[in-house]
Amino acid sequence: MNMVNFTVIRAKSCYNTILGRTTLNSFGMVIFTSHLCAKFPTSSGVVTIRGDARQANRCFQIAAQLVVDQLVLRESQLVVPQEGVINVTLGGKTLLNL
Repeated sequence: MNMVNFTVIRAKSCYNTILGRTTLNSFGMVIFTSHLCAKFPTSSGVVTIRGDARQANRCFQIAAQLVVDQLVLRESQLVVPQEGVINVTLGGKTLLNL
């Protein structure tokens, strides 16, 4: 029997578990991404874990919205001029030298 240690984190994510290749290989798992399914052997036979296409699509939409929200938040933050910033013009374009 294989045992795996997990690190539990608090994060907004559409994933409930992330398994690396080493873990997948140690369990003898085979992943069928296009079928949203994984199979692995047990002492009682082969176990099949099936995904849900609608749920996977919804998770993707939520993850994409999180990225968009973060970009909007960054764009809405004001830039405050700092001391020591010098405007430099090069080839007709104004650049900042930090």
